[in-house]
Amino acid sequence: MIAGLAARVGAGAALLLLGAALSVYPAAGPWLVAALAAYAALLWWRPAAWLLVLPAVLPIMDFTPWTGWFFLEELDLVLLVTCAVGYWRLAAGSPAGRLPPVAGPALVLLAACLAWATWRGITPLAPLDANAFNNYTSSYNGLRILKGFAWPIVLLPLLRRSCGPDLVNLRRLFVPGMLLGLVAASLAVAWERMLFPGLLNFATDYRPTAPFSAMHTGGAALDAYLAMALPFVAVWLAGRDKDAPRERFAALHLPLGMACLLLGCFAGLTLFSRDIYLAYGASGAVLAAIAALRALRARQLRWRTLLAGAAVLVLLGACLMAVFDTSGYRGLLAALGALAVAVLAGAAAPRVRSPLLAGTAGVVLALAAAALALLAPDAGSAQSKGVYVAYTLAFAAGGAGAMLLFTRHAGLGVGLMLAALPALMLATLLVAYHHSGATALPSAAVVLVAVTLLAAHRLLPRPLWRLDHRSLMLAFCGLIVLATVIPVSASYYTEVRFATVSRDLQVRFKHWGEALGMMDQDLSTQLFGMGLGRYPVTYLWRNTHGETPGTFRYEQEGDNLFLRIGAAQYAIGYGEALRFLQHVDVEPGATYAVALDLRRSGDQVIPRVALCERWLLYPRSCQHLKLRPEKGETGWQHYEGTVTARFTPHWLAGQAPVQLQVASESSSGALDVDNVSVRELSGGRGSGRELIANGSFSRAHDYWFFSSDRNHMPWHVKNLALNTVFELGWVGAAVAALLLLAAVARLLQGALAGQQLSAVFLAALAGAMMVGLFDSITDVPRLATLLLLLVLAGALVPARVRPVRRAGARRGQPAEALMS
Repeated sequence: MIAGLAARVGAGAALLLLGAALSVYPAAGPWLVAALAAYAALLWWRPAAWLLVLPAVLPIMDFTPWTGWFFLEELDLVLLVTCAVGYWRLAAGSPAGRLPPVAGPALVLLAACLAWATWRGITPLAPLDANAFNNYTSSYNGLRILKGFAWPIVLLPLLRRSCGPDLVNLRRLFVPGMLLGLVAASLAVAWERMLFPGLLNFATDYRPTAPFSAMHTGGAALDAYLAMALPFVAVWLAGRDKDAPRERFAALHLPLGMACLLLGCFAGLTLFSRDIYLAYGASGAVLAAIAALRALRARQLRWRTLLAGAAVLVLLGACLMAVFDTSGYRGLLAALGALAVAVLAGAAAPRVRSPLLAGTAGVVLALAAAALALLAPDAGSAQSKGVYVAYTLAFAAGGAGAMLLFTRHAGLGVGLMLAALPALMLATLLVAYHHSGATALPSAAVVLVAVTLLAAHRLLPRPLWRLDHRSLMLAFCGLIVLATVIPVSASYYTEVRFATVSRDLQVRFKHWGEALGMMDQDLSTQLFGMGLGRYPVTYLWRNTHGETPGTFRYEQEGDNLFLRIGAAQYAIGYGEALRFLQHVDVEPGATYAVALDLRRSGDQVIPRVALCERWLLYPRSCQHLKLRPEKGETGWQHYEGTVTARFTPHWLAGQAPVQLQVASESSSGALDVDNVSVRELSGGRGSGRELIANGSFSRAHDYWFFSSDRNHMPWHVKNLALNTVFELGWVGAAVAALLLLAAVARLLQGALAGQQLSAVFLAALAGAMMVGLFDSITDVPRLATLLLLLVLAGALVPARVRPVRRAGARRGQPAEALMS
């Protein structure tokens, strides 16, 4: 009764907080209210649906670059709705899961450490003015950090009630939610790459950040998210546990899982972050080690078979690398397609009813492929499409046969694939020759030998692999990994990144030592930390090499509120300016009047104003406003001019985001900014249209965001463990480690006992820890929420079922007597 009342009170408090948040949130329009109302209706109908929705929207529901708000975010609104509806609907429910003995007390101790660190971080209390909730150097930054840890703790009672009998909803809902989030984040990365450097352009130093606005000051937020999300693909790839209940659409899990793996590998590898490579490798090693150990224990696998498979994969990878070096993407994709058809043809059980017919069809298809490639009108030119048409024809035939394998016409499918293979092999050679001439033929021929051997596997009396779920998963996952790893590893920028490992490690070691050295040396601080969110302001005043990070404040003179940008001074000497940004809806080719008021503290202050194609960190095609400040100017000066939007939309992805950026590119002094305007003059949708919101800064940070493009050390400790020590002290770090170890022990026990989901949670945490070696992670609230949620959900065990006593039962009277 008391627990139910407390849940209802909690639901009411969440609803009141939601109303207060919507009343001040700048983007609280009808569409947002309608979306939150629809989500609330879904939860009322299916209270456990938050396990699906929350991980799906966590990486992508980030509108900070448009709203300017990062202390209160859209995800917080979703979480408030979750608590309001969830606690009301599940108030009377009984927990289906519980934390193991050590994890519960460790979580209580961690909550106490967080509360104390928050108080240390926000005191002495600063005025609640225009600068309170929009700056990392604000004392209230601790509240922003705290919410990342607080949300999983608040959600824990809902998690225990929503996980279902035997925690089945973690598999049914949480796993698809994580995969939806992974797909959305990966597609955002692909879209950003398509707009800026090019989808397959790996020679530039462009590193995507979508969809994490927290990376506007650097960090590895996207890396950490992908490291935690990608291992969940293994749930769908491996199939269901033998004791798990059947799921709807289970037959689609393998192909959908492969698609998720392809997207996740592409997104992670093209970040060119060395920590994500380490994280992916660690996660894969954990999953592979657990699977191999279980198979060896059950005598389903022998060491010799395991080592032979690894050797074959390495040799095949070397061959495909040679193909890519000589034939590029086209030769690599052609070879991978031929290998995929050969794997299926070599494993299919049905015999070909008419080998002569299949052989004849193969000869006909091969001749048709050769004719298309060699007899096309443009066969001699570099632009000839005949070879690609020939390959498409052969691959379509093989693909049709592969589809027939899973029908009653499996025999016909095998015959069709075997007939298509000669044509496919010939077309692969022609693609390689067309790309690079005779120099590409030896490497392509080696791969085709492998294709022949794979197809001939069906002739063995005792096959090494079969056309079953596990064989298909292993074979095609291997091909997907090779298809993504080979192009990225062979790129120029990857070589550059790994060439600087030693130098960058020395920089990190020095930075970590400086971070610990900036802490107060008294016993209280060493034990309990400097306080949540205190690192940026500590670096500002205490860094040991005289750097001055860029700063900003909102100042007031009379009734006028304006922006003041402080100059940055870094040793690297480039890209250090802190830039103020706002998205503008420009039309390519249109002309715009740009105007603003500036006040400089001296002639050394150099203002820069431009319209640039930009997602978050890397500006492109900037159209600058020509400013001509005169020497000796004092007071406010009005500047205006025209800028033509000379931007070219991408043929597929559309127009890249365009932002107005204002910066002070100087090493000293302050730049005051007010009354910013970008007004359309001609060529757009309507003359005189104003594109800037809150240009007078009367609403402080609304719709404005900022970025620090190059030097990220002033904002991040760059190590998860040391960041925890800095904020929570050695005691807090020990408590956090105890909670993590308790969860890992529970997951390892479950994984070795054959619980598939435990192995996946363990791999996700391993990946997060690898990223945490070189990034703070928990200074991004949504990452802290996901990390702690994974720890708590992974640590859950099914609750013990206790017999229910009816009211009025006498002591010593058996429960059965009450049922009679």
